[in-house]
Amino acid sequence: MNSLLPTEIDANTDAKPEKRVRKDFTQRLNNGPSFSDFASSSAPLTPAEAMEKAQSKAAKARLPRWLKTDIPVGKEVSRIRKTLRELKLHTVCEEARCPNMGECWGGGKHGTATATIMIMGDTCTRGCRFCSVKTSKTPGALDANEPQNVARALAAWGLDYVVLTSVDRDDLPDFGSAHFAETVRSIREQAPQMMIECLTPDFLGRADLIEPVAQSGLDVYAHNIETVEGLQRSVRDHRANYKQSMFVLEHVKRTKPTLLTKSSIMLGVGETDAEVMQTMRDLRTAGVDIVTLGQYMRPTKRHMKVHEYVTPEKFAHWEKVGSELGFVYAASGPLVRSSYKAGEFFISEILRKRASASMRNVAASVAEGRNKSPTIQA
Repeated sequence: MNSLLPTEIDANTDAKPEKRVRKDFTQRLNNGPSFSDFASSSAPLTPAEAMEKAQSKAAKARLPRWLKTDIPVGKEVSRIRKTLRELKLHTVCEEARCPNMGECWGGGKHGTATATIMIMGDTCTRGCRFCSVKTSKTPGALDANEPQNVARALAAWGLDYVVLTSVDRDDLPDFGSAHFAETVRSIREQAPQMMIECLTPDFLGRADLIEPVAQSGLDVYAHNIETVEGLQRSVRDHRANYKQSMFVLEHVKRTKPTLLTKSSIMLGVGETDAEVMQTMRDLRTAGVDIVTLGQYMRPTKRHMKVHEYVTPEKFAHWEKVGSELGFVYAASGPLVRSSYKAGEFFISEILRKRASASMRNVAASVAEGRNKSPTIQA
């Protein structure tokens, strides 16, 4: 007769069916394989080994020490945040999670309090792979009161230097050019002493849309090239490109030669030294006065990965190269951004010196005119 399994029933007996349970089942289970036999082929780690492994994994995930910065806090930061919420304004400082926000808003070691205001809403029509700003093909309508609200807020803050930037608005007939220019004019009316930098979109390279902003009364016209020519398609939205951005910067200089122009390059996205050098040369050829170079930081896991964390020594090298190429000012460092606090301090000094020199020239011309005036004898 065949042996029966514990749950089988003996069909040859007339007794009431019952399940046969092996008495040694529990013992056999206890003597069998444990969970660790299935989870790992190696022996279980000791507590000390487990701790060492966890620390090693955490070390790999940590940012380099030179990229660490303080969390933005303080009365000035809180005050500016409160005003922003009340007037429904946005800053690129917050939207882009800038590591320099606390230093900029609080004045920092140079004492030049700055902010970067993002106008035309918080939703962009483009989708660059490095940017954390929200995207949509159909953002909301422009706020007609925004130019006055921005000017009123900036006048109340008492800032020395402001950077106006914006999302791309390819959904608008003029891509937002008129709104940008109107905001600058409103600030000039309410805070005439304030220095204004505009970090603009490319306006699809249309000269008739670049010119109104360049002639609106700003001090610095900025437009970012973002990365080297060979990486444009993998980093930026397909509607942006290297030659188009270079044209924007060139045309600003043609429109108003005395206007300072500025651009920024992200490092750590896969570029080579030769490509960075060529980009800096191209910017100088386009007449760009100011260049900034900073480390690309991945905003979220949905964005492109960091290819390399560039060392402070390499950034120092590019700053030296910028000076050698003839830029009026070059800021290069891991935490440097296109709207960079220390950069704005030095740009402010350049603008003040220019203004002083212009006033001296006017005074000299007036004095010279008086000396040349004919003397009327009685």
